[in-house]
Amino acid sequence: MAERDAFITLKDHKENFENNPKYRLLNPAKSEIGVISKTHLQNINNKIRQQLTLKQWRSTTTVINWFQNIESKKTKQFLQLDIVDFYPSISEKLLTDALTFAKSQTPIDSSITNIIMHSRKSLLFSDNSVWMKKGSSSFDVTMGSHDGAEVCELVGLHILNQMKQKFPSIDFGLYRDDGLGCYQKCPGPSMEHTKKEIIQLFKSNNLSITIDTNMQQVNFLDITLNLTSCKYSPYRKPNDQLLYIHKDSNHPQTIKRQLPTMIQQRISDLSIGESEFNTAKGEYQSALESSGFHDKLIYAPSTPKSRSRSRSVIWFNPPFNATVKNNIGKQFLALVSKHFPPHHKLSKIFNRNTIKLSYSCAPNMKSVISGHNKSILNSSNTSTTKPCNCRDSSKCPLDGQCQQEALIYKATI
Repeated sequence: MAERDAFITLKDHKENFENNPKYRLLNPAKSEIGVISKTHLQNINNKIRQQLTLKQWRSTTTVINWFQNIESKKTKQFLQLDIVDFYPSISEKLLTDALTFAKSQTPIDSSITNIIMHSRKSLLFSDNSVWMKKGSSSFDVTMGSHDGAEVCELVGLHILNQMKQKFPSIDFGLYRDDGLGCYQKCPGPSMEHTKKEIIQLFKSNNLSITIDTNMQQVNFLDITLNLTSCKYSPYRKPNDQLLYIHKDSNHPQTIKRQLPTMIQQRISDLSIGESEFNTAKGEYQSALESSGFHDKLIYAPSTPKSRSRSRSVIWFNPPFNATVKNNIGKQFLALVSKHFPPHHKLSKIFNRNTIKLSYSCAPNMKSVISGHNKSILNSSNTSTTKPCNCRDSSKCPLDGQCQQEALIYKATI
């Protein structure tokens, strides 16, 4: 595990924050085995989604497609729920039940299960001290872990399967901890009874939720859906501040050149028509102009593309800096062509179609200064330096003091 300090972010956008502050714990001390667990969980989740056709949304586009396919929208109503503290509420029993459900749909080797459960071990590092959770178990689903999102998706599939079996009349879907359903209008007492049963279902999984029913319009993710008008439009939280990189910032030209186009495309895809686009574009246009961009946003919905075969690509990501005058990308690709010509036995693996280049952005000045200040202000760093870093301290050539500085070595030959 990486021995980096954990930190929290305050949820100051929540209601009544002054009297009841909420926070989110981010734990960088994540097991590297989580990288392996993430790959296995992705394969498991994909197979379950394909077999059971459960509505587990992974993007706003899939939510829009679901909304467009709702028949007789004006006779329907929305049900919206939110799982409270989803990540930390996932218990060891709930994950075990989800894995048991997954094994009933696709074969899962016991070694894969062990990898997934081992990746749940969690520690907190703060002020050069190690912290553990209350109790004897170190199980936790941490935000920021390699496979945290995939674990939530697996548990979400388990819950979706339960919802589908118990409430077949509700067309329900999940995006991580946000749920949205659609059902035929029914009397108030009947829906109130169903609402209590849904709460009880989540409670049986040791999860608490907030739920709203009998709605014609909802704000879900970054869109507003309306059953009465059959329209959808972009949505932003009231305290969400738009901020883009400046046109003169130290970023690759391709990123700065494509930024207005990407924003325009995003707003267009979230708008059912040009009038909704024009209503929402004002704040985005102002944010772009304050960042030095003078492009005008125009409604341009994307056209569906035919699905192409994915290609295995190796990416080279050198850091970008505008002060470097050499064309690193051109020189790198020239080296690929030079050392792997068409007659080379490895040219089918290493060529310009299988090796691509994309610049990575260097840390900004704030990150550089923060890292520097942290290293020099934390005086405890020097006092906790281990005196020996030998694998076997008993065989240390300096009797366990090999990390000492400014030593004079002497040898008589």
